[in-house]
Amino acid sequence: MPQINLTFLGTGDNIPSRARNPTSILLRMNEENILFDCGEGTQRQFRKAGLNPCKITRILITHWHGDHILGLPGLLSTLAISGYNKTLYIYGPNGIKEKIKKTLEVFNFFKNYEIKVEELKSGLFYEDKNFYLSCEEMEHGIPTLAYSFVNKGNI
Repeated sequence: MPQINLTFLGTGDNIPSRARNPTSILLRMNEENILFDCGEGTQRQFRKAGLNPCKITRILITHWHGDHILGLPGLLSTLAISGYNKTLYIYGPNGIKEKIKKTLEVFNFFKNYEIKVEELKSGLFYEDKNFYLSCEEMEHGIPTLAYSFVNKGNI
């Protein structure tokens, strides 16, 4: 059975503190490195944890509040500078395609990798032989998703 590792890169709120960064969690299983949200300082937290951001395969954004996404421009830039060379999948609620497009326009960095953005509604959105990912639309004042990771080895 594949081993699953969870690394809490940030568990704080809008304002980073000395002890806690805004929300970001990395789930690692086999070759998958799934980042749940990307709060401010996420790329630094990767370094502190001894993790390589170039191993990220998917980014799941719950909603477009700053404490969940302000680390995204820096992380995308770091991936470009670091030679990230695979397709990066970014998932999120309604409106994320346009927001990612605008983010890429504003930060105009050289991007040598492909980004595929998918707007999700409630339900299953990714499955392979080991696990599946699903989401559920939530109430939070703006389009918001809660995500579920299910390891098929434990069903």
